[in-house]
Amino acid sequence: MSLFSRIFGSKKSEDLEAPSGDAAAIEPVAQAVPSTLKPVPVTLEMLGQLFPIRNLGEEEVAAFATDRFSEVFGPGSVLFRRDVASESLFYLLEGTVLMELGDGKRYEVQARTAKARFPLCSARRYSATATALTDVQVLRVSPKLMSRHGGISSSQPAVVELLDESIPDEVRSIRLFQAFYEHYHGDELQLPTLPDVALKLRKAVESHMDIAELVRIIQIDPAISAKLVRVANSPLYLPTRPITTCQDAVVRLGVRATRSLVIGYTLKQIFRCKDPFINQLLRDEWKQSIYLSGLCYVLAAENGRFDQEEALLAGLLCDIGTVPLLYFAENFPRDYWTPEDITTILPWLRGPLGSYVLERWDFPTELVEIPLLAEEWFHDSGPELTLSDIVILSKLHACIGTARMNAVPAINSIPACGKLKDGALSPEHSLNVLHQARDKINQVLKLFDI
Repeated sequence: MSLFSRIFGSKKSEDLEAPSGDAAAIEPVAQAVPSTLKPVPVTLEMLGQLFPIRNLGEEEVAAFATDRFSEVFGPGSVLFRRDVASESLFYLLEGTVLMELGDGKRYEVQARTAKARFPLCSARRYSATATALTDVQVLRVSPKLMSRHGGISSSQPAVVELLDESIPDEVRSIRLFQAFYEHYHGDELQLPTLPDVALKLRKAVESHMDIAELVRIIQIDPAISAKLVRVANSPLYLPTRPITTCQDAVVRLGVRATRSLVIGYTLKQIFRCKDPFINQLLRDEWKQSIYLSGLCYVLAAENGRFDQEEALLAGLLCDIGTVPLLYFAENFPRDYWTPEDITTILPWLRGPLGSYVLERWDFPTELVEIPLLAEEWFHDSGPELTLSDIVILSKLHACIGTARMNAVPAINSIPACGKLKDGALSPEHSLNVLHQARDKINQVLKLFDI
């Protein structure tokens, strides 16, 4: 069984069923108004546009589509109300729906747009009130569809199967991917190596060594010692007096912050190569990782239940899977691949390769699973906010104002959002969070010389 299968579980058609087991017995919507539209048959083509339904097995999706019809509601119908336990997942197939988040915040979702490819809300409690502005067609499925997205079992090793069934033929047919796959299964890949000082320091922190021993390890690399002193004197840590020694820096920063910073400094060395094009890709990936770590740091601080330094480290590590593929491309004949090949392959391999690298580096399971879950928008780790939720939310925040924004779900619609302190995030609120935290994020970037 591949790691993908263990994460998402066996994909059963009953996870798509209505809560009570048949379409006629679906829980009534909050307020129904008659519609002039007629229900239409649910087709495979229709389901193939919806996330995460499209990722399920063909047989399960086909079984669900058999003899199934959409539901129709007229203008003014309330599909669900904010803060009520989620009974169904709603997909908008036709018409326009108004999503009201509270405090006057609202937005519209129109059928056949990128946002309509995702559920209107997938949290355990509805994060908004959904009202039909026009006649609408909707498809409802069970919330069990989201609960299938569990975490990695700590009792099973993370053996990554790169040629997973979900990878499309257009990716499999690329020569670079085929060669990479062969080298991976032949155990011939060049993997990034975590520098000695970072490896020793991480193990020392995990074994609760005293600060004097930690300082001796850090001083193996004088440049890192100097950077820690500089950071400890930065505005981010609100220094009351200047310090000059590595030991004082570790005391001021704290053990976990020191560990995260040292790993960050040494990771920067990994995101380099000789080929100019690939080196630029690595530099861009590194900058994005640093920015993401700043977002993770801020969201963890805002919610008050997380070690901010652990969140920063998760952000730094979540895209480490980019490195093995780019290392391989650099050493593969240039005539056999194009820049478009790399950009096509990366989204499919970044996650599993990242988990593979972190497992080889012997990181804890909670961090090993981060690369795989970072863009699994509908992953639900349980009722409490987790580190993977922080990374998923940060990834979505990072899409705001970019070309990707229209291709990802609304922030308030994903399970992780419902666990936040304020219970909901809108794009406007997200922009406000980013604006207010801009100085702090810039300070985090400066920690890593960005």
